[in-house]
Amino acid sequence: MKNKQGGFLQIIIILIAVILILSYFHITISSVINYIVSAFHNVFG
Repeated sequence: MKNKQGGFLQIIIILIAVILILSYFHITISSVINYIVSAFHNVFG
């Protein structure tokens, strides 16, 4: 049980770090999604 709690806490810390990095570089979630979708279309296109 303790191992699962540690993993959950680690995921939360990583998410917070990602959100802080994205806000620092003024990147929105929608721009990241648009980038992934356009890259997907370029590869399978």
